[in-house]
Amino acid sequence: MLWLLLAGSLAVNAGCGLHAPAPKPETPLVADQVTIEGQQVGGMSAEAAGKVLTALAKAKDVPAVNAGFDAVSGEIFPERPGHRLNVADTLQALLAAPAGSNVAPVYQPFLPDITAAVLAKSQQLGTYTTPVLDKSAGRLVNLRLTGKLINNQIIAAGEEFSFNAATGEPTAERGFQPATVFADNGRKEQSLGGGMCQVSSTLYNAVLAAKLKVTERHPHSQPVNYVPPGKDATTYTDKDFRFVNTTRRPIIIRAFTGTEASRLTVDVLALPDV
Repeated sequence: MLWLLLAGSLAVNAGCGLHAPAPKPETPLVADQVTIEGQQVGGMSAEAAGKVLTALAKAKDVPAVNAGFDAVSGEIFPERPGHRLNVADTLQALLAAPAGSNVAPVYQPFLPDITAAVLAKSQQLGTYTTPVLDKSAGRLVNLRLTGKLINNQIIAAGEEFSFNAATGEPTAERGFQPATVFADNGRKEQSLGGGMCQVSSTLYNAVLAAKLKVTERHPHSQPVNYVPPGKDATTYTDKDFRFVNTTRRPIIIRAFTGTEASRLTVDVLALPDV
């Protein structure tokens, strides 16, 4: 009987010995002397190489640029595709590369949300054109620059647009020049940004034509000659022109002057779902 107990004990111990811990899987490493974009990654673990690729993506990824409307002609100019590093595919290429090789990154091209095809399907909600009667050099510079600043602005459904936020302060460093403005007392004087209010007034009338909700608008201290009485919208540091996109679709502003800058046109266009 003692012999049987000992034999059973030996059998149990032998059985337990068969269940030793399984060996840990080997961590894959990049082969020796492998490089990518001039960086040495040979011998690195997949985790370490992945960090290198993440840093490479930040340095080398190229953002896509939306298509838009030309600020002179109003015509559509095409989008610029971007590309981003495909980190997963590039990492696999590194791990599979033979020693001493240089691995080319795997880039993935992509398009922006707003393409020329999208703009071609936009629907005009409102438009307005004002004549440029004062063609003094400084005023023309300011008018063109301000038009460019609101041109191609996209306002989401329900979003409020602020003219002052879109155009910023008219400073000489930003290219604005002195031109005639109306002071609060109604007198004419020279000030940086003279002519900006023709852009805000033209936009105001385009917004009215589009039947959007105006949330802030101020008249000039004197009548202006480029819109009918009561149809102007002056702007200054403490005076803004704002409106809300009350439609269910995003809208885009098109502002253009033509090559002769004899008139300023502002369109409010509804974009298709993108």
